[in-house]
This record gives sequence, C-alpha cells and structure tokens, in this order.
Amino acid sequence: MSIGMGSVEVSKKNRFRAALDGQQGITLFELLIAVVLLGMVSTMIYSVLNVGINFSARGGKHLESLAREKNLLSLLRRQVNGAWYDLRFGKVLITGRDGVLRIVTRQPLLHRKAGSVLAVYRINEAEQALYYQEKMDYFNTEYGENYLPDFSGMVKIYTADHPVALTYEPEKSRVVVNLDGEAFAFVPKCLPPGVTPNFSGGGQ
Repeated sequence: MSIGMGSVEVSKKNRFRAALDGQQGITLFELLIAVVLLGMVSTMIYSVLNVGINFSARGGKHLESLAREKNLLSLLRRQVNGAWYDLRFGKVLITGRDGVLRIVTRQPLLHRKAGSVLAVYRINEAEQALYYQEKMDYFNTEYGENYLPDFSGMVKIYTADHPVALTYEPEKSRVVVNLDGEAFAFVPKCLPPGVTPNFSGGGQ
C-alpha cells in the first residue's frame, strides 16, 4: 500500500517538473521578434494618426481661408454698394490705381457711428496682404486721387497664400477684386438713372 502511494507521489512530481520545464520563459530571439513587431505596430498607429491630424489641419486652414475671403468680399460689397455719387461732378466717389482703392462710403468698418467715411485699401505685395484705413473727414481735399497712406498708419485686414489684386474700372463703374485667380466685381447702388453697370469679365 505504501509502495503505491509512493508511486503516485513520484508521478505527481514528474508532472509538476514537466510543467515547470514547459514554462522556462521566452528566448532572446523570441523577445527580439516581439520588440520588432511592437515597433511595427506602433509605427503603423503613428502613421495613421499623423495622416488624420495633417488632414484635419489642412481642412481647418482651408475653412479659415474661405472665411477670411468671405468676410473681405462682404465688406467690399457693402462699402461699394454704399458709395457716394457726387452730383456736382457726375461720378461715383471711388478712385483707385496701383493697388490702392479709395471709397467714400456710408458703410464704415472702424467708425460705425461716423455715418460716412473715406475707406482706403492698399495692397502690400511683399506680404501678400491687404491693409485698410478709414478717415472720417472724407471731405478733406488732401484725400484726393493721389492720397497714398503709409502701411504704418493702416490696419492689416487680410492675408493670403496667393497674390491679391484690387482695381477700380471707372468706365464700367465697378470694383474688381481678384483672389487666387478668381475675380469678383461690385458696383455701387448710387448710380444715376440711365447708367447701367457692366458685369462682364467678373462675378459678383
């Protein structure tokens, strides 16, 4: 009887030893493979996340650019629509050349309670930016067709990754702004009877 129990105990010890032998741990080669696989998975996850972040950033910048363009076009539309028509000289009080636009308008941006102002836009080609200035004493003779304010006395209201063009075409009674190759034309509402604005060559 004692011999039988001894055999059972030896058998249990053998099974326990076999189980321990099967759990000796991983080898250096297996550890190296595991590290390599972990690195590959981490790289793949980083790549996927990076692509998503970059795509989101580009989308955000594009939306921001569109918002800036929309705000600029909205401002120009309001100010051109509200431009004065001088009955004495029979012309709209809008002048512009060489990247400068001057509008006597009833739609001020900075001095909201001023009523009417002289709005001046000037393009800085080096910065691809548009600067803005308002003068409440728009009737001052110093602000004629040759008035050219310095950038230091103006406010930067628009910047872009592409050139900006801003012109006034008196023969067609319209202001044209070009953003990234797309032209937008605006005409004042104060044109006298019988004068038909010309929209050809640009959108509104």
